[in-house]
Amino acid sequence: MRGYPNRASGWWMMNGSWSFSWAVAHSMRWFLPSIATQVSDVNQLELGDVICYDFIGDGRVDHTTIITAISNGIPLVNAHTNDSRMRNWAYRDSAAYTPNIRYYFFHIS
Repeated sequence: MRGYPNRASGWWMMNGSWSFSWAVAHSMRWFLPSIATQVSDVNQLELGDVICYDFIGDGRVDHTTIITAISNGIPLVNAHTNDSRMRNWAYRDSAAYTPNIRYYFFHIS
């Protein structure tokens, strides 16, 4: 974590405050390239990597998950908006899913 106490900088939560990238999925999407490499395919991801979701395909990220397991080659993710544990990375079972969904894959080195 870094950037405290500037809410527009870094990724942090401390003393009852937090950065925008900690609390806002779209802000996290723009912070990630400073600590991770964006890749083109989910199969390039590993445990601890991040997937950002633009559910309606409008260019604004709505959700972010972390890969917590890989089962039979399929990444499984955890998230907290609606508590999700070991959920299929594609989120097709989500009420927010649309056919226009866009994914952003980040490998944290």
